[in-house]
Amino acid sequence: MPNPSFRPPVSPARSGGFAAIRALGAAFVLLVTSLAAGPAAAQRVLVPEREWSDATGMFKVQASLVGIEGTALTLRQTDGTDLTIELDQLAPIDQLIARRTIRRLAHRGERPPQVEAFDTAARATNHTDFPPLAPEPLAADPADAGRGLVAGRVVITRRDPFDRVGRVIPLGGAGGVVLVGIENSTPGRPLPTRLVWVSMKSQTVIAEHDLSGAEIVLDYHPILERLLTVSREKLTAEGAAKQVLTLWDAAPSRKAATAWSAWRAPCGDGQPLARHPWGRIVNDALVVHQSSREEFSCWDIDAKRALYRLAQDPGHSPMPSLSGGGRYLALPDTRRVQVCDAATGKVLVSLPVGATSGVSFDPDGRRLALIQEGNAQIHDLADPTSPIPVFRVHGASAQRTALAWVGEEQLLIQSARGLAAVLWSAAKGLPVWRYEWQPVQSGDTVDDLAVRVVEGMLLYAAPPEDEDGAAGAGEGKKKPGTTLALIVAAKIPEPAVSKADDELPAGLPALVEPGTVMATKVDTGADHDREIATVAKTFERTKWVYDASSPAQVEVSTTAGGTVTYTDAERRERQLKQVTPTTRRIRVVVHGVPLVTAQRSTDIPDKLVLGAGETDKDLAARLPTPDLGWIERILFSPVLVDVTEADGLGTTACTAEGLVTKRAK
Repeated sequence: MPNPSFRPPVSPARSGGFAAIRALGAAFVLLVTSLAAGPAAAQRVLVPEREWSDATGMFKVQASLVGIEGTALTLRQTDGTDLTIELDQLAPIDQLIARRTIRRLAHRGERPPQVEAFDTAARATNHTDFPPLAPEPLAADPADAGRGLVAGRVVITRRDPFDRVGRVIPLGGAGGVVLVGIENSTPGRPLPTRLVWVSMKSQTVIAEHDLSGAEIVLDYHPILERLLTVSREKLTAEGAAKQVLTLWDAAPSRKAATAWSAWRAPCGDGQPLARHPWGRIVNDALVVHQSSREEFSCWDIDAKRALYRLAQDPGHSPMPSLSGGGRYLALPDTRRVQVCDAATGKVLVSLPVGATSGVSFDPDGRRLALIQEGNAQIHDLADPTSPIPVFRVHGASAQRTALAWVGEEQLLIQSARGLAAVLWSAAKGLPVWRYEWQPVQSGDTVDDLAVRVVEGMLLYAAPPEDEDGAAGAGEGKKKPGTTLALIVAAKIPEPAVSKADDELPAGLPALVEPGTVMATKVDTGADHDREIATVAKTFERTKWVYDASSPAQVEVSTTAGGTVTYTDAERRERQLKQVTPTTRRIRVVVHGVPLVTAQRSTDIPDKLVLGAGETDKDLAARLPTPDLGWIERILFSPVLVDVTEADGLGTTACTAEGLVTKRAK
């Protein structure tokens, strides 16, 4: 039966057999149509029966989509009554489903798309725009519900000796679906990429699709049922790198994956291709892609142009992070992390924390974890004045560190010791447990295999326990078996790991703990008294004891150096003498070895340009001033451990059979 709350009172019938109905809210208009059984039955179902909701969430109906005219959608309820509603009056998820259908109808019957040359005139602005002087709190941006997985394992078969596992993407749904991209590395002429759709609930392969060429799978949007891939050539006849982005309609329920848009994504200014291809589907119209090693481009599919570009400093190429709902893009760099509006490229928040190798939004899209020179920081973007937990992590790469949230209070962070990651307690700043993997193929990294956590489920690829191939004649080598890999989803943290977290810091080699005698070292300057007061509060909170002779100390320092340049009206580069960049740092040092550090620098755009009628003094006056209050928000853990000696209280082997957990002795 239809939901009564979705059907307001009926107005008098109009000519043509249609009856107009207006909802209680002026923003929600429904036209209810009573059609004869014959014509209604003749209409084709475009979207099977499901629950549809208006933008307020107050009105819901179980119906199928049977007609689209412009932006008006016709929904057929279970009793045969038709409702017509405008696209923009639907809930956001329902709008995406409707837009997906509209786009498919527009491209129906077309041949494979020709590769187009989009307008690439957009320029990188994040290095020239001034960051917000007082950033506004950001609203939460969680992922759509329904992407959870269930525990299970599925065998992926090998078709060719050169098959390899590409991206593994959790989609969720009732079947706990996962998409696995199987790429092929045959020298000279690789075979087409294969899409393997698996259900963790049934532990079976539910569909397979071959793409039309050797594509690298970048992303998949489960609501839009849209796949993003890239094909690339490192060198072309023109002597430049070449890559083509393609969008596909793809779903396990479809007979095949169908390409409907393809365009060239040239590298900026002749830069080399990114070593690790990266791209994400932002929404129905936008795609963000790493077009070169030091530049990201946002493409507007409908307008066929680059909407904006974001640049990274030369030689620094960690991966960005897109919030769950696709609203925010966090871009790490050598001096700062910028959080941008993914739809416009506008810088919303700038965190001048120094060289950052990894970032990750929490499940709600309101907190951002980052790795800065081996230190983890957690920033609450919804409350810019909130405390900032900081703790030391061992072995994080200076270039690229994979990390992911496990629930709201734990982080899985890539380790430098082997193919592994360490689960950290974000609240305590302490290592809980170590997770280890075996490579499926040569060149695998932790990010390729494992740092994918969805609603408490760890998703990873594992090699088969026993290859079933046979040795080739005279080769002395084992041929690849029929099993390429197993895709495994397992619940974390396991009970033993949760118990270990509750026991922390017991069992860890603590270097500093409550009661430890500590000295202080604070630079003299205009803010000396304020910094002394901050250090005193740190001692009070951590229960450290002050002693000026201790080899362990809390240091606060300010370093000034470097120059700031700008371009004048005659396009000459000049020095802005009124401004000297500074870096302020707070850290805990034991016997000269830093245990944990946090820093912040003057947040000055890289490319300053003198405005019309502006003097150098005017330019200096509008530059951002240092945030003196951030040190007061730094939260060091009361217990600091020797992270070179401990990766937690035990180890879990992530095998083809599942998780094998072992507590350390």
